[in-house]
Amino acid sequence: MISIFRTNIQSGVELSKIAKHLNNLLSGATWSVDLGDSDKILRIDSSIDKIGDAVSLLTKFGYDCENLQNFYAPPVW
Repeated sequence: MISIFRTNIQSGVELSKIAKHLNNLLSGATWSVDLGDSDKILRIDSSIDKIGDAVSLLTKFGYDCENLQNFYAPPVW
């Protein structure tokens, strides 16, 4: 599942403060934040639904995190 979120993370310094926590939460998943995008997009690619957990984590650290869209892509064999 690929989940797309709009955030208000503004800099690499801010991102580095939460990166360790995101890595722990999203173990086994791939994630990134596009700081160059006006919506500061957080993209999570995970086989496990972690939407609520990701929103809660960013909110805990004082960031906005709005789920924009989810995609399900079945594995390619």
